[in-house]
Amino acid sequence: MEGNESMTYGAAMAAGYDRGRGLRSRDVGRWMAAAGPYLPSAGGRILDLGAGTGRFSEALARFCGANVVACEPSAAMRAAFHSNSPDTWVIGGAAEAIPSRAGAFDAVWASQVVHHVRDLPAFAAGLRHALRPKGHLLIRGGFGPVQELPLYRYFPLAWAEGNAVRLTLERIVGVLTDADFVVAHHVQVEQTFADNADELVAKVTARSLSPLAGLSDQVFENGLSALRRDADEGRIAGPVVDRLDLVVFRAPPEASVGE
Repeated sequence: MEGNESMTYGAAMAAGYDRGRGLRSRDVGRWMAAAGPYLPSAGGRILDLGAGTGRFSEALARFCGANVVACEPSAAMRAAFHSNSPDTWVIGGAAEAIPSRAGAFDAVWASQVVHHVRDLPAFAAGLRHALRPKGHLLIRGGFGPVQELPLYRYFPLAWAEGNAVRLTLERIVGVLTDADFVVAHHVQVEQTFADNADELVAKVTARSLSPLAGLSDQVFENGLSALRRDADEGRIAGPVVDRLDLVVFRAPPEASVGE
């Protein structure tokens, strides 16, 4: 989550992130209900990895009463996090080098972050270190066909073959199972990205989705113009609904020798 990502998630992204990526309370509730069986009870500890501006940190704490520590590599995003959630502890750190003592967390929540990870084996090793034996890693992301994404027709280059966002679930599962994690659960959760065409255009204009932020300005403006044209001409019917995946992994029952 460093390198190019430290540039992508700078001041401009932080300023528009909540406007473009905010979730409705009912959708947050759906995610918490799906995650609930794999989260600790009151007094447990959760690491919100790649926490951004904190849109899930407080929800995780409220839902199960656990202590939540947020980890976010971007200083600009951490500053926005502090404004949103001044009472939640947020630390700097990358997913490949999680700043944690051994077995510190009962669960790690990683929302739309794994495609930013540049060294997946290091990520897996860090998770083994940070999680208690049989703790849970909860990965939230989209692993279905990109052609089914609501924005793909307007911004196909954002999801071009070879882009990091095209990281497959098979690759993730392979790396984590090599580190002795076990897939415990996989479910899709439906959420509303926008209620209508006007809201869709407003969210896209914020350019807070990292695949869009990675496009050239001209390519982005071309796609946005096409989206606005379809919205103005009534060709976009609301609501615009996403179906994202929640994939839960269980850590091995014992730490590796030397951990």
